[in-house]
Amino acid sequence: MVWDSLVAVADQPQGLAWLAAVIILTMITSFIIFPPSDKEMEDPSLIDAYLTYTPYQPQATWLSDFKVLKAMYVSKITGDDLQERLNSFYDQQADLYDSYRVRMLHGRPLMLKAVARHTKPTASLKKKGLVWVDLACGTGYNVESFKTCLDKFHAIYLLDLCVPLTKVAQRERADKYNDKSKKHQKIQVIHGDATDFDCPGLPEAGTADIVTISYSLVMIPDWRKAIRNAKRLLKPDGKGMIAVSDFTLDPDQRSVMKTFWKSIFAKDHVFLNEEHLQVLHDEFDVVEAAGAYGPLPYTPSFLQPAYYHFCGTTKMK
Repeated sequence: MVWDSLVAVADQPQGLAWLAAVIILTMITSFIIFPPSDKEMEDPSLIDAYLTYTPYQPQATWLSDFKVLKAMYVSKITGDDLQERLNSFYDQQADLYDSYRVRMLHGRPLMLKAVARHTKPTASLKKKGLVWVDLACGTGYNVESFKTCLDKFHAIYLLDLCVPLTKVAQRERADKYNDKSKKHQKIQVIHGDATDFDCPGLPEAGTADIVTISYSLVMIPDWRKAIRNAKRLLKPDGKGMIAVSDFTLDPDQRSVMKTFWKSIFAKDHVFLNEEHLQVLHDEFDVVEAAGAYGPLPYTPSFLQPAYYHFCGTTKMK
């Protein structure tokens, strides 16, 4: 009943604007009443996994959330190109990025659990160590999920185009976990474009065991090229694994809700596209894939954007 009423309102002239106003009012009310919190449940399917997945949930406060919300919805995004816009958007929230988004990026832990569940290296690869590339890594948050088994990796490459976020990745991941006494620094932070096939610092083509892209394809204009770059980096013939998670549009959604979510996200230069999953299915052999809806902080529970997670391997020749 509530859903049908909302759809009816949204179909009216100025309906989307009215609905957006209701959301903002609800966000303000929720911000005052409900504290920022979330808790991830344990997954028994990971007990025997080669990689140990560890939930990472940085704590948020009302003040930190307020600063993030202000940066997201009030501060103006400036810049002539993607890098400048990213720097502008994240400059005031980079240090608070993880504590807020851990409660809205619901596909990311599912993606990382899939990586843990399906990574089954040979004896020789166990000895050499895994090579992992995290394209458009943001703050390098994903490293925290495998912090207790970093010894199983030979190298981890964290690449992002946003300067404020790479600074956090350097401080909180590379500087935190690298052994300074060793010549080989396992975690490398790279300032670069996920679509750049010639980006300095990345491993050679066909040498990566794992490539992850979490909640960033929607912000990359040439997202198909980013997927091709991931495919280029991965080991061929089923030996390389890709894992992706992101917001999306559900093909079964009402058109008015698709329009609503596209417009809401587009204000932050996030462009929802239901073609992502189809391209991933076409380019890789599917290991695990699913979609669902998930809540956003301080947003009515009946308004939830769609998301997906995908795990696949390079195709056999």
